[in-house]
Amino acid sequence: MPEHLILISADGHAGPLVADYGPYVDPELREEFDRYVTAREQWRAKRNRTMGLAEDDELVDALFGEEMVKIYADQDAVKSGGRSGVHDSARRNAELEKEGIVAEVLFADFQNSNEPPWGAAFPFPDTNKELRLAGARAFNRWLADFCAELPGRRAGVALVQPHDIDTAVRDVHWIKEAGLASVMLPTGDFELASYHDPRYDPLWAACVDTGLPVTIHSGGTPWEGYGPHAMWVTKVEFMWWARRPLWELIFGGVFERFPTLQVAFTEQGADWIPSMLERLDEQYYSPFERGITDHLKKSPTEYWRSNCYVGASFMSRAECDIRDEIGVDRIMWGADFPHIEGTWPYSAFALRDALNGCSAEEVRLMCSETVAKLYGFDLDALRPVAERVSPRLEDVLSSASPAAATYDPVDYALGKVSGKETGRRIMSTMLS
Repeated sequence: MPEHLILISADGHAGPLVADYGPYVDPELREEFDRYVTAREQWRAKRNRTMGLAEDDELVDALFGEEMVKIYADQDAVKSGGRSGVHDSARRNAELEKEGIVAEVLFADFQNSNEPPWGAAFPFPDTNKELRLAGARAFNRWLADFCAELPGRRAGVALVQPHDIDTAVRDVHWIKEAGLASVMLPTGDFELASYHDPRYDPLWAACVDTGLPVTIHSGGTPWEGYGPHAMWVTKVEFMWWARRPLWELIFGGVFERFPTLQVAFTEQGADWIPSMLERLDEQYYSPFERGITDHLKKSPTEYWRSNCYVGASFMSRAECDIRDEIGVDRIMWGADFPHIEGTWPYSAFALRDALNGCSAEEVRLMCSETVAKLYGFDLDALRPVAERVSPRLEDVLSSASPAAATYDPVDYALGKVSGKETGRRIMSTMLS
């Protein structure tokens, strides 16, 4: 019998339309929520006017170039309503099974007018920490319900706002009891101390006690203002803010104090990791650093290998080629459904193009075993679904198509050709 890969995506996005968060908002804040919905529409209208967009255009139109938006919108899977899987449970499952994906890790969204209220996960001007906490809790309640609609196949990443540590600790325990799989912390919030600060120790302890990994996702960048220039600056900083917790946690001694704390860095590429670890190791071993080896018993690379993972959304061939430098057991493949920059609806093509030439053991690690171990999926329970919908392992290990000397971006986006570098690198080129 051919072996089917138990394909799990370490990165997907979900959330109801903003107005539909209402029932999940604390009752005493419902009127405030109604005001927020109105203010959000005014904010969106101002953004669109500044950028020369139509009044009802989504954030995706502001984030990406016109050609790429058109390519995305003209695909049959999008035109037929596949994006509605961002909040429609049955449609989502149908779209993912077409891709061969049997389970996924779920994050908040912001491309489809469905971001958590009050900037709880992504920047929104003129808000405060109390409202962001309320927005995070509203999203977490919705996410728990959404994951429960497909038990064992959705691992929800809940939002935690750690402005008050005791409150954050209570929320972590609620998240565990609600059946969610991980906690996501904000980045780029100037009201928060750096994560190296010992004040967060009770939070790290709660994550360890509950067995919940911490996941850092790109996108939590400080609000930079309106207009295309602000958007370009923001997009550069998506990655920097999302990577910053790595050196905060290492040099802050967090992994030294909490050696079983697990942290994943998702949708921020993977090619930066070897060079960043080399830079951090240089500082660690430098004679200019007083007493560092007395406080930190392991080097940054060693902490990476024991405590950290990367959710390598829309993984490229070039990133796969350095898998040993990153740590093949540290990498988790992701499709980023239903985002424009993700692999949907051509995940099978992207998967083969990135991973062909790997060993079967490596593919199992990057697409099944590591993500299952970190986020709590039961591979035995998922195997019957995989045998029905997932690709055969031998197909993933074979080349997607003959390499093309040149390619047209439109043809590439439609899955017609293959280049030496795919996934994030090629998509980034197309979007720039």
